[in-house]
Amino acid sequence: MTIRAITFDWGDTLAVNWGMPYIATERRLLTQLAEDLAALGGRIPTRWVNDCVDIIQDEFLRTADSTKNPEQHEMDFVALMRTWVAQTGLSADDQRLAPALERAWDRMTDTVIMLAEVPGVLAQLKQRGYRIGILSHVPWPGSACRRWYARHGLGDFVDFYSLSCDIGRIKPHPDHYLDAIRQAGVPPHEILHVGDHPVRDVDGGRRHGLRTCLRRTERIYQEAQLDACNPDAEILRLDEVIAVAKRL
Repeated sequence: MTIRAITFDWGDTLAVNWGMPYIATERRLLTQLAEDLAALGGRIPTRWVNDCVDIIQDEFLRTADSTKNPEQHEMDFVALMRTWVAQTGLSADDQRLAPALERAWDRMTDTVIMLAEVPGVLAQLKQRGYRIGILSHVPWPGSACRRWYARHGLGDFVDFYSLSCDIGRIKPHPDHYLDAIRQAGVPPHEILHVGDHPVRDVDGGRRHGLRTCLRRTERIYQEAQLDACNPDAEILRLDEVIAVAKRL
């Protein structure tokens, strides 16, 4: 079986995610957004920034908890933002707000820091003829996610994006994997999925017929979970995936 497409998880696979200052970043960008909205005539409610930050955390934890979110719905971050803007008396559809909202989303996505080896690895895979996709559980708007890849010089390497924010479901829900398979344009067994999560990436990928590669991390998931997830391959550094794809 020849691998013809490779999908990558984003956080803790292509970029540092665990332990990054999300709450502090959200508080900063929302404080700036409040100033931008006020400058455009918005009336900022008392505790608006803190209330927004609290809602983000509550929603993220709820969607990530399988007992509270058994249907694996993704949080609707865009709808939340529209609600918060409306609380100031403005409309998210007002084109005067577009630059401020785009800056806010970009600050949020920049919380994740790209691993240094990513551009070289994706360039080599592209040269070898693989279709490359991003298969990621991420609540930010798809447009903001694509801008992150463009800012980091990765946009030309990525053939397709399968993002939970666009699909409305998070890995390992079938809708998410089926969307990636459709966009890859090849049979599932010719897709190699690379990710760090033992359930969402390895077990989910395998259940949908993909070959799987675990990017091994430490102190994020239990070692027993990682040992038991049984991927087709395991890597410590991203550049190892080149040899893995060739071998499989």
